Amino acid sequence: MTMKERALTAPHEPQPASPAPVETAPPSSRSDAGTRSASLTPRNTTRDSWQWMWKDILVRIVPFAAASGLYARSLRRRGISTGELSGVRRDVARGLAWGIPLALVSAIFRGWVAPSYRLPTPADQSLQTTYYFAINAPAEELFWRGTVQPLVIGGLTRVPAMKRAAGPLGWALTTLGFGLFHRLGRWSWPSIAGVTAAGGLFGALTLARPRDRHALLSTTIAHGFATAGFLSWGDFLLHVWTRRRLARFTDLLPHARRHA
Repeated sequence: MTMKERALTAPHEPQPASPAPVETAPPSSRSDAGTRSASLTPRNTTRDSWQWMWKDILVRIVPFAAASGLYARSLRRRGISTGELSGVRRDVARGLAWGIPLALVSAIFRGWVAPSYRLPTPADQSLQTTYYFAINAPAEELFWRGTVQPLVIGGLTRVPAMKRAAGPLGWALTTLGFGLFHRLGRWSWPSIAGVTAAGGLFGALTLARPRDRHALLSTTIAHGFATAGFLSWGDFLLHVWTRRRLARFTDLLPHARRHA
């Protein structure tokens, strides 16, 4: 089974797996069903993931980081001092409070918009999770909420007629751009609707604390959970759900045969 090459501009939406081989005889027990289901499941390896990751880093992550770095340099922002560490701990807690529920919602939403999957190997699951938390989420939050959103809002404040609505309007435009950007990765429109809603939440959390220098920390953590839940952990959740459905079908099959 081959998976479409992930887009160079964004992590690609999970692709449907090829049909599994047709079984000529039903499994004889629940355990057999689980074993055969696992053996027929298409797997995704670290090699598969790296084939799109290195392109994504070069074409999307590096430009995002460069643009964000230039913007931060123009503001001459300094690092976080020791006295601000309590604020950092608070933002980590906020990120976890938002991120853990978002991961579950994202995984469930993934099952609705893209029910086919490739089950990552344990090593690939770790690689994907690390990528989404340590590379993807920081780059996207620094760029969209840390650079684009304040620049759009700042530009709107210079227009007298829009000055009072600059904050909400800048948030809305940034959120729309963030969502539509994923279309470059050939995401489906239902998936884009979901990622736009998540981006709107991240933008609103940042907009609510405009003077907080490390407000992006909480949104970055939440973003990592949401992306991992949708693009990585959702595969495992779908696999567990599929095996349970197969096991239930296997239990019902003997009764159906007796009544046939």
